[in-house]
Amino acid sequence: MAITGIQAASEALKSYFLPSLRYQLNEQASPTLTQFERDSQSVVGKDIVMALRYGRSGGVGMRLDTGDLPEANSRKTRQAKWETKNVFARIMLSDKVIRASRSNVGAFANLLEQELEDAQNDAKDMLSRQLFGDGSGLLATVQAVDATNKKITVDNVDYFAEGQFIDIYNGDALVLQKAEILGVDPEARVLTLSDVTGVLANHSVYMYGNKGLELTGFKAVFQAPVLYGIDRAQNPWLKARRINVNGEISEVVIQQAIDLANKDAGSNTNLLVCSFGVRRAYQYLLSAQKRQVNTLELRGGWKALEYNGIGLVPEKYCPAGTMFCLDSNDWKMYEMADWDWLDEGGGILHPVSGKAAFEAVLVKYCDLGCQKPRGQVELYGITEH
Repeated sequence: MAITGIQAASEALKSYFLPSLRYQLNEQASPTLTQFERDSQSVVGKDIVMALRYGRSGGVGMRLDTGDLPEANSRKTRQAKWETKNVFARIMLSDKVIRASRSNVGAFANLLEQELEDAQNDAKDMLSRQLFGDGSGLLATVQAVDATNKKITVDNVDYFAEGQFIDIYNGDALVLQKAEILGVDPEARVLTLSDVTGVLANHSVYMYGNKGLELTGFKAVFQAPVLYGIDRAQNPWLKARRINVNGEISEVVIQQAIDLANKDAGSNTNLLVCSFGVRRAYQYLLSAQKRQVNTLELRGGWKALEYNGIGLVPEKYCPAGTMFCLDSNDWKMYEMADWDWLDEGGGILHPVSGKAAFEAVLVKYCDLGCQKPRGQVELYGITEH
């Protein structure tokens, strides 16, 4: 029986493209995320259940020959439980492209390659950005509005590109939904939008539909007052260290952070994550000392500078002047399952209402978790080069 266009398309998406998409999104989205283990065993239903252990055993001590033995008292355990986040990547294919694949799967694969590559790159970029967020999805704050020319000035344009859709809020009140970005002026920090109706200074900018739904990234782990549903004011053992360098990076400063992580929580720092400007500052430090810049290869084939046997990697969306000193063994990407196509009703491709087109949705239910925030250190206020 001849294979139909829809059958060929579905087969190409599942057999040709899904393994590659999984590899790219799991291993090539971010050098940092690639170093974290993936865990599906700790996801129960739609919730992540993570055991947080802290303190020390009370059953160790010195006694007289005939004295009472130390009293056993296990380390404390607090269960963190929170819901997985929903990550979707949606593509749309015209009926014309589908019909062109009627003869064989390979023909469809060639037509679809660029569409999937674009979706893949955008998904990788979103994951690498959310790694440094707090889960709120806040991207920028409006500083000024030019209603005549439909332009807004924001405090940060690093997260924006032409063609993106954004929402603008006043607190929790939605002011403008799904405005398209038509132009980005990075030097002036100005966005040209399809609409600016109702937008005022001090309003907040989010990716369309993302408000409050993004991954629990580094900003949450290092700064949020409530983490994984636990109030850190009442549980200081859950607080991560933050140190204001207020100047140039040095090996002494990095070593101090590593030593504190070990002293506070017994963590062994094995990954340094920084902004591009901080990496240049570290390279400048080595060149000023006339020392060779050595490199390491990390999991996933990522290249890193070396500090005392530890990999130092830059990230596009790492905050300026910042370095995170991490024990990657304390971090996991908790997931219900690997990336897969939404396959409701037995088919990957679904007709789009009112259009001569079909759509497919790639999905993953997951979130990032840190079992020992106290063993991580953030250095900020570093002079960039």
